[in-house]
Amino acid sequence: MSDVRRILEIAELTVAKPGGGAPELDRFSLTLDAGESVVVLGETGSGKEALVRVLGGFADRTDQIAGTIRFGDGEARPAAKRPRAPIRIAYLPKPSPRSFVPHVGVLGQLTRVVARKLGSPLASAGEELRLALERLEGAPAPALLNVKPRLLDPVCMAWGLLACACAQTPDLVLADHALADLGPKAVRTLLAVLAAEQKRLGFALLYATGGLQPAARLGGRVVVIRRGRIVEEGDAARLASGHAHGYTQTLYKAIPRLSLAESKGRAAARGQPLLQVFGLDLVATGRREGITFELRRGASLALVGEEGSGRRELVRAVLGLARAPAGRVVFDAVDLNILSQAMASRLRRRVAFITGADDALDPRMTLWDTVDEPLRAHLKLPRDLVAGYREAALKRVGLASHDGRRTVASLGAFDKRRLQVARAIVAAPLLAVVDEPLRGLDAFAQTIMREVLTDFRAQQDSAFLVVTSDFTVAQALADEAMVFKDKKLVERGLIVDILRSPKDPHTSGLIEAVTLPGLSQNPPPV
Repeated sequence: MSDVRRILEIAELTVAKPGGGAPELDRFSLTLDAGESVVVLGETGSGKEALVRVLGGFADRTDQIAGTIRFGDGEARPAAKRPRAPIRIAYLPKPSPRSFVPHVGVLGQLTRVVARKLGSPLASAGEELRLALERLEGAPAPALLNVKPRLLDPVCMAWGLLACACAQTPDLVLADHALADLGPKAVRTLLAVLAAEQKRLGFALLYATGGLQPAARLGGRVVVIRRGRIVEEGDAARLASGHAHGYTQTLYKAIPRLSLAESKGRAAARGQPLLQVFGLDLVATGRREGITFELRRGASLALVGEEGSGRRELVRAVLGLARAPAGRVVFDAVDLNILSQAMASRLRRRVAFITGADDALDPRMTLWDTVDEPLRAHLKLPRDLVAGYREAALKRVGLASHDGRRTVASLGAFDKRRLQVARAIVAAPLLAVVDEPLRGLDAFAQTIMREVLTDFRAQQDSAFLVVTSDFTVAQALADEAMVFKDKKLVERGLIVDILRSPKDPHTSGLIEAVTLPGLSQNPPPV
């Protein structure tokens, strides 16, 4: 007989909304033992969100819940009453300012969570949190977390949240898309630390995600869920094989992969220079060196690096949004250094921005008004022409069936990203700045976004400036790349050449971060 402690037992859990319709979770059953990892994998709306709500104790009042849940050695009780857990549960959310009170320092908030879970004074909880941060290799110093949430780097925030969870000495860690918004290298590092802490503390781990990186790196069981029901379960290697369920194979096929095949490029990449940068410095070094490159009309260049590497500082400098310590920028044959702010602002109307930020669009505007705005504001087109261009753009990004009178606030993250592309299409920009457009999306949504952006690039004559930490995104949307670290350019060239033979260790680390262990680069046929 096994003496492993049962931590969680879910039986026939059903979660539905009033008014009928398919339930979010449909007779979902699961067991989880101490020290065991279970990754619940599915696309957005698959039911994993409802599972986390119920287990975390923050189900909606309108949720209609049936089934039973048993925590630890307690009795199985109706899930609708969320039975009191005789075990300690740590919640690990995604690192977002929305997870915190906006006007209070992150360190103080994390300390209060530890104090509440341990039932200890704040001073003692603060010491536990400090020790946890020191124990996690690579974590920031506690003082760096003593800032308001909006000022904290997402990676630092993720370290703080992980330390907070471990400081609680939990029996169960409930990870809710915990690292979804981070770059691949940070995800790889943090997952390794999470696995090491799980081995040290012996807690059970339930990790809800829409991507396969946690499944591949954490080990344990993977439970594939779709439309509220379990499709199948097993280890990541078996589910990635040709013997898996058809849905699982489709999910696996959606994983982006690096290719060493030569890129054909585009004829437009041989056009006239659109953007020319001469000797641009991102930091005041006092030395006569800097970044020099050009981006031709219709070409695409990826700026690859982690948060704080200098990618966005370069973009702000080349668009005249911030002045670099040294260097010269020429955009569309105009030297930005000699333009007034008003003239530079007018020139930037020919630049479109597509980002992974949920607040990139005005939440109060409707879908139609969001797409119409560039046509009315800059081109002064009549209403009938505006409607025609708008409908064509919405159709290209897959939003034609949506009610155009809906507000942006009512859309999910995936639809907001597609709406940004539709807005960019009608603006016919000379340059599109594409900044982490896939960040936080599930595997299927990422696949569609790559197709939408690839179509945009193929159909328009716009040049692309792609900001990313993910080489699979860089290769999908660009032909050449510049790799940054600590606000310095460490490597540049054709992406396929960089992948074949990276010259800098930092570049090698970024490539390794998107190469998942135990998963073939060639997906099984579906």
